Amino acid sequence: MADPVQVLDTRMHGWQGITAVYLLDGPNPAVIDTGPGSSEEHILAALEEAGVDSLAWIVLTHIHLDHAGAAGRLAQRFPEAQVVVREEGARHMADPSRLWSSAAQLYPDMQTLWGPMLPIDKQRIVAVSSDGPAVNLGGGRTLDTFYAPGHAKHQMALLDSATGDLFVGDALGVRVPDAGVVRPATPPPEFDLELMVSSAARLHGLRPARVFPTHFGPAPDVDQIFEEAPRRFTQWVEAAERAVESGGGLSEMIEDFRARREEFYPDLPPEMVEKFEYSCSYDLNSRGILRYLEKRRN
Repeated sequence: MADPVQVLDTRMHGWQGITAVYLLDGPNPAVIDTGPGSSEEHILAALEEAGVDSLAWIVLTHIHLDHAGAAGRLAQRFPEAQVVVREEGARHMADPSRLWSSAAQLYPDMQTLWGPMLPIDKQRIVAVSSDGPAVNLGGGRTLDTFYAPGHAKHQMALLDSATGDLFVGDALGVRVPDAGVVRPATPPPEFDLELMVSSAARLHGLRPARVFPTHFGPAPDVDQIFEEAPRRFTQWVEAAERAVESGGGLSEMIEDFRARREEFYPDLPPEMVEKFEYSCSYDLNSRGILRYLEKRRN
């Protein structure tokens, strides 16, 4: 029996196995996340190779550029598709200019890394404001949404009612298959450790059959990723707290994380270290954790 989930590789930033688009075939086919606009050629080619000539749904776990950047292009290519997103992020899909400007403060070359990001007609956007069935895949099969803040306020997870597969976006961080470990994804401005831990516990309580982080592919052990993710996030925040208490700032935090790599992830091959940097860099993670610590103090 064919797997009901096809994993399409976006080849983000030229790397294999960093960011996935999940294709759910059926009477009303859907993709979950889209990759960045800079990967649109790879994404469209992968959909064509998979035999996709129509989509009913483009579903976004959240609106960060590596997850939703190509949504406008896919909406243009599949004009019959509706775009499903948490209500907190819906306006940014209709007008991505503010999202783009905010990201431009973190990245020097937006167009090469992430662009283009096209606006989506408001009439085609389904803004999700509560948990429950939101996507009709046909034949009685639905995707049920579950709010999962912590990584971002506009993050949600999606549970396939027929298979028990749970698509978590970045709610559990990044798990590059070749590395076999979880690395936190804590970008500014909305990372919140307590919310992340709470969301992880709630999602674990759904007892999914499989777990699919967007980065990358199905986790081999459901219970293990739900145990590891909160532990890793807490580990990084506690290390950052010690750096701050010692009088350090952002640069010291980044260097401290680099120095702790062997402590956190012993025997990680150098190519995996570089691969992680392209999905959740020390710089971006440190900025998010530092902002979180500052908000918690105030």
